[in-house]
Amino acid sequence: MTEENISNSSDTDNIKTFEIKNDLQKIIVDAFSLFTSDNINSIPITDLGKVIRYLGCVPTEEELNEFTNIVENRNAPNTVDKNLFVPHMEKQIRAFKYKPGTADELLQAFHTLDTESKGSFSVDFMQQALLKGDSLDPEDITEAIKTAYDPDFQCIQYDIWIHKLLGKTKMDPYALATNDVVSTNRAKAEEDGELNRLLLLSSENNDIDPAVKN
Repeated sequence: MTEENISNSSDTDNIKTFEIKNDLQKIIVDAFSLFTSDNINSIPITDLGKVIRYLGCVPTEEELNEFTNIVENRNAPNTVDKNLFVPHMEKQIRAFKYKPGTADELLQAFHTLDTESKGSFSVDFMQQALLKGDSLDPEDITEAIKTAYDPDFQCIQYDIWIHKLLGKTKMDPYALATNDVVSTNRAKAEEDGELNRLLLLSSENNDIDPAVKN
């Protein structure tokens, strides 16, 4: 990977820059960059949740507040610098924090809300339910409603919506994190295997008959 020098501002001179070393870091940087202007390496803190959710992560309100406190740029209040965001976001993904539920888990959650077993919700009901959520702001809710609304039936059929949402996911940072672990373990196993082979070879070359030795 090429070196990514992400700090262009004197406000972030004391923030350590880093090199993009893996695919997970790259998709985090790409996601962050979607919310910035040209040659700007920070975002308003109000956009932080949007970047995290764009990556497919679903923090609670408490988790988002904790994340915000860690990555807010103290030299430029109410902004988040890319140098602070990327390593912390990578750390959370590798720890499998904020991982969204599966389709079955989401369906079960909606079934719990669907006390009349209709398989659908009115726009008003869905809006109220999302407002009670932990990390969605009004703009996110509006977009979610637009995605979910079925104009033919004038309601939200949540089973179809879930599959539409999951189908629109173009990245899975948790899968990348898992692949990195598997690759690391495989490399370690190969190294151990090579070491064992060399040790065995050394033992064979230096094998001395105890009777001769005595």
